[in-house]
Amino acid sequence: MKSPIFMAYHDGQPFNQNMLRPCPMLENPEKLRAMVRETGAVSTDYESPEAADTLCDRTTPYAENWKATADCLWSESGHDCAACSGCGKK
Repeated sequence: MKSPIFMAYHDGQPFNQNMLRPCPMLENPEKLRAMVRETGAVSTDYESPEAADTLCDRTTPYAENWKATADCLWSESGHDCAACSGCGKK
């Protein structure tokens, strides 16, 4: 759990201020790409290895399609990040 990729995951949270877009792979693939580049992580699947860029290329359309809806829902929820104790970021 102290490996560079897991520490980057830990340090990068939250990956988005919109809690309807929390995942670095599905909703924020640019975050996953950055973590992998920063840490030099590689696939450990010997039978079917996949580069992070290939995975992110597949998830980016989902992220782009969900973003507008998630942002609208989050905005309409009246969430005030300055008053939130959840993520701790202002």
